[in-house]
Amino acid sequence: MADTVYRASTTAPVNIAVVKYWGKRDAKLNLPTNSSLSVTLSQADLRTLTTASCSAAYPAAAGDSLLLNGEPSDVAGARTQACFRELRARRAALEAADPALPKLSTMPLRLVSENNFPTAAGLASSAAGFAALVRAIANLYELPASPSELSKIARQGSGSACRSLFGGYVAWRMGDAADGSDSMADQVAEAAHWPEMRALVLVVSAAKKGVSSTSGMQQTVATSGLFQERIARVVPQNMAAMEEAIAERNFASFAEVTMRDSNSFHATCADTYPPIFYMNDVSRAAIRAVEQINAAAGRTVAAYTFDAGPNAVIYYLEKDTEAVVGTLYHVLGGEVGGWKDAVVKGLKPSISLDEGIAGILKGGVSRVILTGVGEGPIKSEEYLVAEDGSPHATSAAMSRSFYDIDPAGEVLCTYTDSGETAKLKAEKTEVPVAKAVLYAFLPAGYPHTVTDDYLAYQTFDSLQAFASSITSLLANRAVLEGLGVGDSSSSPTGALILKITGDTISRIATILFAHRMGQAIEPECKFYRFLADIFNDSAQFLDLLTPALPYFPKLGIIVSAGVLRSLCGVAANASKASLSAHFALTGNLAELNAKEASQETVVSLLGMLVGSLVVRMVEDKQVVWMLMVVLAGVHLAMNYHAVRAVKMRSLNRQRATLVFREWLDHGTVLTPEQVAQRESILRNGRGNLTSKSGDYTGFCDFGTYGQLMGWNPRGYHRYDFETGTYFMGIWHRGGYFYMRIALKEGTRTPLAAWFDAVNHAYHFDSALKDGLQSHYENEMPLGYVSEEQKETIFAAMAAAGWDLEVNALETRLPVRVRVGDGRKGLHLSEKDPTRLNGPEAKHD
Repeated sequence: MADTVYRASTTAPVNIAVVKYWGKRDAKLNLPTNSSLSVTLSQADLRTLTTASCSAAYPAAAGDSLLLNGEPSDVAGARTQACFRELRARRAALEAADPALPKLSTMPLRLVSENNFPTAAGLASSAAGFAALVRAIANLYELPASPSELSKIARQGSGSACRSLFGGYVAWRMGDAADGSDSMADQVAEAAHWPEMRALVLVVSAAKKGVSSTSGMQQTVATSGLFQERIARVVPQNMAAMEEAIAERNFASFAEVTMRDSNSFHATCADTYPPIFYMNDVSRAAIRAVEQINAAAGRTVAAYTFDAGPNAVIYYLEKDTEAVVGTLYHVLGGEVGGWKDAVVKGLKPSISLDEGIAGILKGGVSRVILTGVGEGPIKSEEYLVAEDGSPHATSAAMSRSFYDIDPAGEVLCTYTDSGETAKLKAEKTEVPVAKAVLYAFLPAGYPHTVTDDYLAYQTFDSLQAFASSITSLLANRAVLEGLGVGDSSSSPTGALILKITGDTISRIATILFAHRMGQAIEPECKFYRFLADIFNDSAQFLDLLTPALPYFPKLGIIVSAGVLRSLCGVAANASKASLSAHFALTGNLAELNAKEASQETVVSLLGMLVGSLVVRMVEDKQVVWMLMVVLAGVHLAMNYHAVRAVKMRSLNRQRATLVFREWLDHGTVLTPEQVAQRESILRNGRGNLTSKSGDYTGFCDFGTYGQLMGWNPRGYHRYDFETGTYFMGIWHRGGYFYMRIALKEGTRTPLAAWFDAVNHAYHFDSALKDGLQSHYENEMPLGYVSEEQKETIFAAMAAAGWDLEVNALETRLPVRVRVGDGRKGLHLSEKDPTRLNGPEAKHD
């Protein structure tokens, strides 16, 4: 009949790759640059339901249509049309062979699809979607094609969709044929082969990705230096090892390959230019959580992996549910939805996570999904298209909920839509008074709009401000006494002159200090933030001396205290600005500063209230001094803990040296959290280097070409060389060495030059043994690190959370050297440094 509506429904699963596909050798045919392997997850928890329908009664002018999660979706794209074209061609062949068949290939398609998980958020939504679309249309057209044959069609829609046409453990073979005829999926093992496999998905964000997978792949193929190494060596090795681990049901091997491949994939993304960061702080906290769980268990019980998104998928075996799920359930608690009572009931946490890691996860995970290995597409009798061809909502979709949420994900109002006109129900969320008051002093969207170290810093900063408010009242009282307040014999004019003189010199000091040290404050903001309060406390102790001194010594004390306060003002304001920029994650710097001002106002008022009582009660000079010492000690201790809590992601000289030394010593990259625990606030900072043995210590700095070439101190052995991006001089005498770097014009970041300086210092023992000249002019001197190795290290650093774009290494005005022939930069080989001058150095 002409008005007959033909329908077929199917569900298709999500698959999560354990060996990732990234990069295309043919974008039109969606042919990959490497093979991949995935685990198909249970459709009870993650699935797409699609109904494909066609009818001669559908308006031909309207063409094909797709309704996805209740919203119209474009089907005019080349990838979707490629799937439609291939499936219609196969149906048309059947109709040509059997004229009695209805001409479904000529009818418009009407498709309705629903996911039970977020679309385009790093949960393989496109894979399940295209697999369900292809399988549903194939069922509608009654095509005899096998899953492997259909996988070649689904692949053209979404590469990873070809793996969702199978259950269990699935490989997508990249193939070699130019037409893609051998690029298809096959089943490595059925779900029943290893049914104990479980997966816990930590949904960090249900938002759409900032860089789509397709766009990201194109950027990586075009710009990543690590990409060729990955597809040529890393992936083939991982594929072989993974298939062997699955065949043997060896979870330790499965876990190692899974985590290594995830790391490799995201390092390649970070190596893309501009870099692509799919993971965030919460993602990295999930990695640390898995590492801590495995370490506490004494064996590998969990494996993390991340697709092109921030959501963590953690694989584990059913027998290790308590170690993995129990630990994370204890951290996240019932506040996070998605837990299954049958799984978590009775679980006791046997492992405790680091408080910092636990805090990040608790603040950043919005929901969880507990699932396991599952089957491939399943034919369904549940239709999303009614018999008359109209979209038909499932029982799950008939009543839908909508939420107004703030930037932190907190629900402001809940709306329930039963599908009937004028039946929208709204329910506002009651906010406790204490929580509402707290929100008045925290940035909107806290904690998701600031870094995880914000609260610790602000807590200690508020405590130090409270102590400082009290000491300032004691100091101000002493200054007023020193100026003659309450003394009838004192001259108001003399007091005014003292005040004017102190203010004048302090303002001159402000200008000079800002000019001299302004460039250094941002790279060393933690140091200067602490130094500012040392200046402030020193000024207050000087204030206490003013009542006991005659006029001219008093003048000197007032001037000195004013200068210290000026230094404090410059250092504190500039360093606070830098710290605020570090904390602000969503362009909310102005609001963050406004909220900090509110916090300081409340703390200052409390401090003034308590200080007023203290000033009124304490008159004895000795008691005042003792109280000042105690309060100043509390003030500095709180300030120290505040800056110690900050985990800067920029690389200044000290942090870069710590990271590079760790890599040279152990081949690993420290995270900002780890470096924050090691770096010194007041000493061993700006440019100090040591050799591997520790027998040689020295210093490195940036300078001009003239400073490098014109410095010839008596008694020092000297060696100069040049690379494509910088000049470097090395001076040595006894157990001490000095290095200076002059960067060439066009050098964007000095990070590579600083790595070379740290590396030269590290191998100084062997360099002196050989003689500096002969050592560095070897074909491959000991400790030589190629440019490719450096790129790998930098990519790993970016993946660990370091911001490589910020130049925090140069603490003065950046100066670059232009070579005399006028060319902008000199492109010499960096493999073999070219010696400029200097006799061979010998061991003293």
